[in-house]
Amino acid sequence: MFRSLLVLFFAIAACSAAPDRESRILGGRNAFLGEVPYQASLRYWGSTFHFAGGVLINTRYVVTGAFNLRGRAYNSINIVLGITSLDTGVVNRQSDYIVIHDQFAIEGNIVKNDIALVRALTAITLSTTINVIPLSSSFVRDGMNAQISGWGATDKDKGPDSNNLKIANVVTGPCKDTEFMTFTPQHICAGSASNTTVVGICTTDIGGPLSLYGQLIGIANHHYYYGCGMTFDGFARISSYFVWINQYM
Repeated sequence: MFRSLLVLFFAIAACSAAPDRESRILGGRNAFLGEVPYQASLRYWGSTFHFAGGVLINTRYVVTGAFNLRGRAYNSINIVLGITSLDTGVVNRQSDYIVIHDQFAIEGNIVKNDIALVRALTAITLSTTINVIPLSSSFVRDGMNAQISGWGATDKDKGPDSNNLKIANVVTGPCKDTEFMTFTPQHICAGSASNTTVVGICTTDIGGPLSLYGQLIGIANHHYYYGCGMTFDGFARISSYFVWINQYM
């Protein structure tokens, strides 16, 4: 009996000592209209279903992840811009061209070159709520304060997506392989700067931006399989694809 009580005491003490990791994108806040004017919502043409994020980089092209575009027809994507709520759609453009990186590959738990471009059928008019973001050609080191955004789940257990665009601050850091994901030199990783707060991408945040000083430095690729925000997330490093992207623009 005494032994059972002792075990229970230490279990309670351990739980009390553990940091209370909040799950609130995770750790984010609602973005106001025009705060992330380059953020795109990608949907299937003829549908209101948001399946991935994207980033407007000129008046015709959106950069996103390749994984969610596999097998999609060139004209099957709806690009929605100028919104914070998924219930609205200021600008809708049908795609007329999709470019998946020619060396995109899934090899076991390694996903290589997870980056793609979606071209709008007609040019997009820029405004205070719809604008492009410059691409970074510089290698970004660890320890830099960056920003993520998206409509993905706001709970680490992958609950329902957020209807409102969320924005969160993250710090770049070392990419750590897990049993489900091995990173490559073409990845940049980012996550919470504190061990008391869960911050990161989740579900349909994939394809969205990682930005630093007003430049795009990454495209959201991977979050931890068993819980969003539990480790640093992986992003396609834009400087590794700067030349590849610009050949289409």
